[in-house]
Amino acid sequence: MISLIKLYLFIVLISLSGCIAGPSLYSEALRTSLIAIKSNEILIDDRIRNIPYAMQISKIGNSDEVLLVLVEERNGDLIWTSATKELIVTRAGKVIKTIGLLNDIEITNPPDLNKISNEIYHNNDLQYEFKSLITFTDPKASLLEIKYNYSFIQKEKYVNRLNSKEVNVFVIEERVRIPLIKFKAKNYYWVDDEFNVLKSIQKTAPNMKFIELVSLKKYNGK
Repeated sequence: MISLIKLYLFIVLISLSGCIAGPSLYSEALRTSLIAIKSNEILIDDRIRNIPYAMQISKIGNSDEVLLVLVEERNGDLIWTSATKELIVTRAGKVIKTIGLLNDIEITNPPDLNKISNEIYHNNDLQYEFKSLITFTDPKASLLEIKYNYSFIQKEKYVNRLNSKEVNVFVIEERVRIPLIKFKAKNYYWVDDEFNVLKSIQKTAPNMKFIELVSLKKYNGK
């Protein structure tokens, strides 16, 4: 599936805080990550810590954890791939497109989670609403209206799996509805005080398993 994106846009960076992996280098990083699998969880050891690319862990439904490496940034959208070549595209921590899953989705005009989390952080009583369009493959449907409602849940402590450091986060609930097919779901985002999504649990279409994403190294934006 990796051929579906334009590899000539890849940029190799040298910052260890989270860069984009070049075409050959991300493959090496993913091979390294396979060695670190223990049972159904990724063992965070020096082999993972020394991978110099933006990374996150993905878990779909009850599947084993998979390491995702960032391979492209395109106008704010981050394109991640796994060792088995599935693609997940995120914007500000929200999954907006998938390729290679059982039910692939694509969201047109997705909500801006950076803006939403900022506003909710400063006003915990705010109820934020937004509308987008969604396309998915099982059952096949194109450009259905999808509605979101966001609200503050709570503040809590969050432990980064890469370095075991504890940070303050707040949890946002996202209630999703596709009125035409009467689909509903509740999603959750763990957001730090710089409005980075450190963890999320997301589902936006029927016959789609929940996608859990855990950030290990964020993209530094360079």
